[in-house]
Amino acid sequence: MLELRSRIEKKISEATLERYPFPHLIIEDFFPQDVFRTILEANPFRLNAGQEWFSEENAPKRTQTPYWTRTQINFHKDQPFEATPEHQQFWGELKDCFLKDHWFEQIVFEKYREYFVLRFGELLEAPEFSDLLRKELFVQQHKPGYCIGPHTDIPTRIFTCIFSFADRPGFEEYGTQLCTHKNPRVRCWGNDHHSPDDFVVKKVAPYKPNNFVLFFKTRQSFHSVKPIDETVPNRRYGMQFQLYEPVQGLFTDLSEPEIMVAKIAKPV
Repeated sequence: MLELRSRIEKKISEATLERYPFPHLIIEDFFPQDVFRTILEANPFRLNAGQEWFSEENAPKRTQTPYWTRTQINFHKDQPFEATPEHQQFWGELKDCFLKDHWFEQIVFEKYREYFVLRFGELLEAPEFSDLLRKELFVQQHKPGYCIGPHTDIPTRIFTCIFSFADRPGFEEYGTQLCTHKNPRVRCWGNDHHSPDDFVVKKVAPYKPNNFVLFFKTRQSFHSVKPIDETVPNRRYGMQFQLYEPVQGLFTDLSEPEIMVAKIAKPV
């Protein structure tokens, strides 16, 4: 694990942080090749259907997003899944790499410290700061018909990492789209997913083998995914790491005490 962590630290420290259309960085060849080969070989969706993001019956009604077409295996909740002993060990080690202690958040804090200082102020220096946050890690797949309109994520989101586990090139367009609203003065605190007709795709973090994108939650961090069809191999297999404030938010807002409460989704 130490060798893998050293590789990831180096990759993130050397990556170029882009400020527009919102703060993000993209890294190619994120994992060592032997690790990525095992990620493809140990694809847990070959033996497991995974858990629906939301069932069709219970999906939030505020948007048209087909939540039930994304299934995932939630490592942060120790969700059981079928796999060989070797593959169970592999996923356990990869899970520990990102979730054990606060190593991963700390290297992201150092990469873009200004963002965290502006958002959290002097609380960032408190010894218990990282313990106040919550994190998620899960592998995911997307059935044909999956799509998600431009959105900035729920208000408590801090940053998001998306790992592309494509097994071949040629499907780059199905990556994460970085968007801007056609009206440059439009912003969104979060919760809703919006119509793509109102947005312009400025950049795509490609869905290609071993690609990685990290982006920070802002009121303009609109991102989306175009509809997935049956030609996309392995159902757009990938992984996500997400860091959040507590469910009700980290701070008490004197004017809008409910401003950080998610209105479309509960934590997975």
